[in-house]
Amino acid sequence: MEFPLRNLNDAEKAALTNGPIWVGILIGCADGEMNPKEIERIEEVIRTKTFSEQNDVHYLYKELTNENLKAKIEVEFDGLGGSAEDKANKANANLEGLNSVLAKVNSAYAAQYRDSLHDIAVEVAKAAGGILGVGSISSDEKELLDLPMINKF
Repeated sequence: MEFPLRNLNDAEKAALTNGPIWVGILIGCADGEMNPKEIERIEEVIRTKTFSEQNDVHYLYKELTNENLKAKIEVEFDGLGGSAEDKANKANANLEGLNSVLAKVNSAYAAQYRDSLHDIAVEVAKAAGGILGVGSISSDEKELLDLPMINKF
């Protein structure tokens, strides 16, 4: 990871790296099931962010996509529990845990990171259906789109 994360230990860096995946899983499981389109969308959005992020968060996505991203998503998905509800609850708890990590980085990076996670949440929520993304976000997903478990910086 680049400069803004130099004060973090490996576990904290790993948590930040997994954050985008956890957000995707949280949103995907919010309505009680994880649609295969939502899993595919997590990977697509993360890969896109490798090129589209114009700030320091770009390096996090670059590192994440240097790994076998699909396998990493599957490992995180499987590791969060059996049911969609279990997965959503664990992803939520993991994301809440990011608050202590983000408190250790500068506030500009923390804000960019949180904004980036919000973008992922919206894109994954749109993946499940509707016409061109219209009407595809469930009420359960809408409640989580602003990521209330992560502090604003």
